[in-house]
Amino acid sequence: MRKELVKKLLVIVFALIFTIGVVLPGCGTKNNEQANTSSSQKEQTKKELAQGVADTTVKVGTTLALTGPVAVIGTPMLHGMQAYFNYINDQGGVNGRKIELIYKDDQFNPAITVQKTQELVEQDKVFALVGTLGTPGLLAAMDYIVEKGIPNVYQGSGSSKFAVPFKKNYFPVQPNYITEGHVLAQYAVDYLNAKNIVVIYENDEIGTEGLNAIKEQLEKLGKSGLLKAAVPFNPNDVDFTPPVLKAKEANGDVVILLGTAKPLAGIAVKAKEIGYKPQFLASYVVSDLTMFKLAKDAWNGAIVAGWAYPIYGKTENEPKVKLFLETLAKYFPNETPSGYHVAGWIAAQTFVEGLKRAGDNLTWDGFIKAMETFRDWNDGLAYKLTYTETDHSPQKAMYFMKAVYKNENEYTYEIITDYIEPK
Repeated sequence: MRKELVKKLLVIVFALIFTIGVVLPGCGTKNNEQANTSSSQKEQTKKELAQGVADTTVKVGTTLALTGPVAVIGTPMLHGMQAYFNYINDQGGVNGRKIELIYKDDQFNPAITVQKTQELVEQDKVFALVGTLGTPGLLAAMDYIVEKGIPNVYQGSGSSKFAVPFKKNYFPVQPNYITEGHVLAQYAVDYLNAKNIVVIYENDEIGTEGLNAIKEQLEKLGKSGLLKAAVPFNPNDVDFTPPVLKAKEANGDVVILLGTAKPLAGIAVKAKEIGYKPQFLASYVVSDLTMFKLAKDAWNGAIVAGWAYPIYGKTENEPKVKLFLETLAKYFPNETPSGYHVAGWIAAQTFVEGLKRAGDNLTWDGFIKAMETFRDWNDGLAYKLTYTETDHSPQKAMYFMKAVYKNENEYTYEIITDYIEPK
């Protein structure tokens, strides 16, 4: 009897212990669930911010040539970016976050470009790449960047390979060499009434893509017979007598120049020396005042393509041009505004617009989706940018300027057309 009573008491005690064991953890579980939920929410918030994004900053990176011969492009392009980012930061940043720009000198060496790009992504942990420069290096780093999926806004190159085939994380801005070749050919036919076209082209991506596009557009226009000669040169050439003589022998009245500043200036100077006076029609790659310093009066009368909103002549008092000129003068008072400064400014401006649209959804995917809401965006110094979920093609329209050289201190470009799109 006593044993049975003890057994019953033990059963009751164990039942109570079990009940307490269930209930007490149950009470604690509710608190733990709340704590875990709160922790999960915090973790979720962290996950919604990609690398390089903090509560008060966003880190972006770029690679450019800041030493060597291409530094004449890389340095002003970097300063254009810095000027715009400084302007934005002075206003408190974007959605409370200031922009920190980390830049690397790649010396226009593709192997260094790849190395420095990897450093920016994996060591510096930047949120995006902005305003990178130089076709050879950018193409060398392209597969790595595509694989990583990091947003890449504005490539300082006209290669079509950044847009075709489609790359979800790439946002080209400046027209590619195919678009430009189409527009140059059309302008030569429709505006210059060319009788004999000669193309003198740099024997690399800049020249070959453009040359093929010129041939393609002339064929579309039924004017293939106008192209009398296509003459290559190497980027490091110093004697331009052979290509100039070949253009003269072909009786070229319109000579289309595809290449970088130094060789194209050399071609213009050599033509003047031998008394050859064709109408030079040049790539936007040299739509900068640097050409006057290199070629001087030999550049007078040359017609040059442009794509960024013009900052010369009558546009100087327009609000968006005035903002650019005043901001650049504030941060880099000893520099003459150039097309390369404009390129950097546009790169920064385009990225900032995407950042504004993304709000606090700063995953890479969130930023990319925000960029894909651009529809003929025209608020900055770029012209009508559109990005969709399936097409990140760059700007397609271009205009033309004429070089006016009076003396070593007086020279400019005069705008002679509105924006033109290829037929």
